Amino acid sequence: MAPPKKQKMPSMKELQDLLATLDAEGGLAIGGGDEPANLDDLYEDSYFHAILHNNVKQDSFSIPSTPTSTSDDTTTTTTPPTPTTLTFETLILPQECAWGDDHESLGRQLLVRPGYQSVLSAITSASSSSSTSQQTIYMATGGSGIGKSSLAYFLVHKLHVAGHNVVISDPMFTNALLDNQYYSSYSPHLEEHLSIHTAISAPPSSSKTKKPTWWICDDGFLPIKGTNCHVIVTGSTATTADRDTDTIRKKNKLVQPVQFQVPKWSLDEIKAGLLVSLSSTSKDSPPMTKEQEAVIESLFKKFKGNPKKTFAWVKENWTGGRGEESTTTKTSKSKSNKPKRS
Repeated sequence: MAPPKKQKMPSMKELQDLLATLDAEGGLAIGGGDEPANLDDLYEDSYFHAILHNNVKQDSFSIPSTPTSTSDDTTTTTTPPTPTTLTFETLILPQECAWGDDHESLGRQLLVRPGYQSVLSAITSASSSSSTSQQTIYMATGGSGIGKSSLAYFLVHKLHVAGHNVVISDPMFTNALLDNQYYSSYSPHLEEHLSIHTAISAPPSSSKTKKPTWWICDDGFLPIKGTNCHVIVTGSTATTADRDTDTIRKKNKLVQPVQFQVPKWSLDEIKAGLLVSLSSTSKDSPPMTKEQEAVIESLFKKFKGNPKKTFAWVKENWTGGRGEESTTTKTSKSKSNKPKRS
């Protein structure tokens, strides 16, 4: 019996060619076309994968609104306020997917705050009405945990559905949906990724048949010099907005950002957000008890309407996130499993 043939070690050129299929243009090129390897399956748990394959579902649910007091020192309201309901929309990802990434995941459901659609309409209308198709830069400011990243994820989905090319960056990673293909790269090396760099460098198209590229810069990342596409900055706080604007204008030589503030959450939004973040389907969630609502109102005042702090407290102190046990004495703690990195 002949001995088995010894396996030949690949040459350096063969290794480089193999790596090139996994790291095309400085990052990953996903979605088909002429790419030598389709790595889409590696990102099945990401919201990019769900958006690209049109697997994001839209749903809605209603909650009773919190009555506001109208009494003062001279008058007293004796008639109880008429109960009303508020309707909220959610964007739902498939199982195993999550909005966000390892360090800050929002779960499968994304609560669409009432102002999100207004932001989308305003920026797209203003940008499309420009006769010269000039670049526009918008800066959403707000306190930590106010929901700026949630707005970013909402805009990625809606702009892609509307036919735009969309790029989103944080300090570590950049992900792009360009011409129905998915690309990913390390943010510090965007100049090495030809497809993404070309997209953000190209000026807004004046063509009636091709919609422009939008670049969403989140979590402190700012657009780089040479950027010509439309930009939305969603990572600035009130204390960093002036500094970020100075960097965009003077250092990176871009146009003056138009600032708008992400408003604080109302008590009703906090309640809706809890139903969304602590359940797989908000419609199936049982209504809050009066005791639970009293605790939420207390937390709303304590954390000054900050949803991130409120949700974190509830998840840590209420069993399974549903508050079955006493809110004053914790009998157990339950933390949700961290989704995989998107």
